[in-house]
Amino acid sequence: ILLRHSCPYTSQQNGKAERMLRTINNTICTLLIHASMPPTFWAETLAIATYVLNQRPSSSVVTKISYQLLHGTFLEYSHLCLFGCLCYPNLSATIPHKLAPRSAPCIFLGYPSNHKGYRCLDILLRQLIVAEPSNLMPSQGYLSSIRH
Repeated sequence: ILLRHSCPYTSQQNGKAERMLRTINNTICTLLIHASMPPTFWAETLAIATYVLNQRPSSSVVTKISYQLLHGTFLEYSHLCLFGCLCYPNLSATIPHKLAPRSAPCIFLGYPSNHKGYRCLDILLRQLIVAEPSNLMPSQGYLSSIRH
């Protein structure tokens, strides 16, 4: 096997990689536009775009999913949520006292790689939290939540 490098500044020579980059960029733009979120959330959008793209079947492995080939079981899709939707995670473990609110309005941002919950942006405190959302509202997104 002979290793050959492509010429500098000729991305058209990297066909498969360029198609995948275009697919990822199109997915990021679509997610941001659909969620009405500003481009400052591009890193979170990139993470969820690659996560979702890796969950889809591939014709190169006979319409199976890489997860299915690695683990021998089917992948469950029920945990997938709409990017940028309003959610109310259960914060009862972190509340300062019994009478404090047990939830806060948040924006769903994706799936953390090292936890089983969801990544959410607390709208009021402007901080990222990892929690299991108890109430998702896919019809309400980022813009409707910051107006209130």
